[in-house]
Amino acid sequence: MNNGQHPAPRTDDDTNAVIDDAVTALAERRRLWLGNDTNIIHLLASLIAQAERELPLAVATARGEGCTWNDIARLLGTSRHEAQLRFDPDSPVADRRWPFDTD
Repeated sequence: MNNGQHPAPRTDDDTNAVIDDAVTALAERRRLWLGNDTNIIHLLASLIAQAERELPLAVATARGEGCTWNDIARLLGTSRHEAQLRFDPDSPVADRRWPFDTD
């Protein structure tokens, strides 16, 4: 933790460059042409889905290291209530994707 000063999500030139690199790398791995907008949509959606799938474990680990629900909410750019509702394993609507799913 950073003395309670957790940053909210932000987009900037750095995140744009990383996304461009990730899209290019994934296109190369999947042998998809970047000149096709439907391929770009597929690649971006795949990266978003994977990032979303990684969040439950990251949140669980951060909580285990002492992050509060307020800390998690700030990092996610949401409210404490929404963060807890989405990621608390005891929540009836918790995100059950990996590492919590069994697929």
